[in-house]
Amino acid sequence: MSDVPPRSLEDWDAAHLWHPLTQHESFRHGSLPLLVVGGRHSHVFTRDGRTLLDAVSGLWCVNVGYGRKELADAGAQQLYELAYYPLTMSHPRAIELAAKLASYLPQTPHVFFSNSGSEANEVAFKIVRQYWAQRGKPHKVKIISRARGYHGNTLGALAATGQSERRRDYGPLPPGFIHATAPYCYRCPFALSYPACGLQCAEDVRRRIEIEGPDTVAAVIVEPITAGGGVIVPPTDYLQRLAAIVKEYDVKLIIDEVVTGFGRVGRMFGYELFGVRPDVVTLAKGLASGYVPVAATAVSDDIFDAFLGDADSGRHFRHISTFGGHPVAAAVALANIAVIETEALVARSETQGQKLLAWLREAVADLPMVGEVRGHGLFVGIEIVDGSDAKRPASNRVMQAIQRYALARGVIVGKTTDVEIERNNVLILAPPLIITDSEMEQVVEVVRESLVATDSTPGSAGQSP
Repeated sequence: MSDVPPRSLEDWDAAHLWHPLTQHESFRHGSLPLLVVGGRHSHVFTRDGRTLLDAVSGLWCVNVGYGRKELADAGAQQLYELAYYPLTMSHPRAIELAAKLASYLPQTPHVFFSNSGSEANEVAFKIVRQYWAQRGKPHKVKIISRARGYHGNTLGALAATGQSERRRDYGPLPPGFIHATAPYCYRCPFALSYPACGLQCAEDVRRRIEIEGPDTVAAVIVEPITAGGGVIVPPTDYLQRLAAIVKEYDVKLIIDEVVTGFGRVGRMFGYELFGVRPDVVTLAKGLASGYVPVAATAVSDDIFDAFLGDADSGRHFRHISTFGGHPVAAAVALANIAVIETEALVARSETQGQKLLAWLREAVADLPMVGEVRGHGLFVGIEIVDGSDAKRPASNRVMQAIQRYALARGVIVGKTTDVEIERNNVLILAPPLIITDSEMEQVVEVVRESLVATDSTPGSAGQSP
């Protein structure tokens, strides 16, 4: 036997585990990430014995909360019954999950399963390109997305992502992806104000379609509320205008519900807030509340029918996912949706979200470093600025200090990361949909204290390091 003492988890972490969005140089100085060993309801437990209120639901996905026996039991039972089978054939759980999703998405009732939001969007891009080719318009291949939008980290999804920092160093990216302006009223790129602006952010999509040529544009992809780009809530009639423009030019509308789906914004799906009819909907995160990897791409009858033909026609969708629609993932997703339904978590998200927004706005109204508090349901963004009339964004150093202070007070909060240089200044809250009033009061109190403490630190008020 070796006399070398066993290494700790922390040692192995520093030596072997490559974390996303993380500078590992700090590990050499003992600054390791949280080591989370358990979770229950809205809280997680760390290896060093702390209990933390998770106000970001992991990565905005643990919608039903941690420690759900219903989900664990569904997965365990399915492992015994049928641990795996590919969807080149079929199995009951995938059929049941597809039917359940279709019941919520009657305009897009045909469902293709994959494993992540990035894959769901890649599938959507491939589907619309093949759709147009099979409709006799092979030049309609371009995808228009928006600044600050995030659609994934595979190369196609990354090309659609409107975040310059996320794309940096990964070129050349696939061609055919064009970015329009975001409906970012707080920082309107046209220096206008709603409603006198005439929705120039939506009209910019029209201009992009015309510049590229409508016969070359396959689809426009948008998040109903821009998530990772800063919880950017569009004007109430923005998406309707956008949908009308897309229809006018015979372009498909892809709604990315990876973050906003399954109750996060006070509706089952975010597009319901704005009264539009998508041609394609992409889903992930809240589909199984993060308990297992699962994603889906749902399409309209019109799109699905373009893939029908005889066995030798070559019109089938030439894409496969080994684990897409995995029996265990489908079983857990079904159990997750059942919890959302039986506990009325979509309605709860709306009512709790209204309280959280109101309490936060009241709590930080006197703080000049808070530019705007915005959101829908239990998805809130707080724009942190330097307190001047110029609305200069707070630096990464300031945002990280806010997060550290909140963590020390027992609350995990999020922020925009790697969106644009010097424009990662939005604090993000997305707690589990089961969060209680007392827990929300704790979040509001800690957020205010964190902002006050950071603002009072000499030299920290939004200045760049």
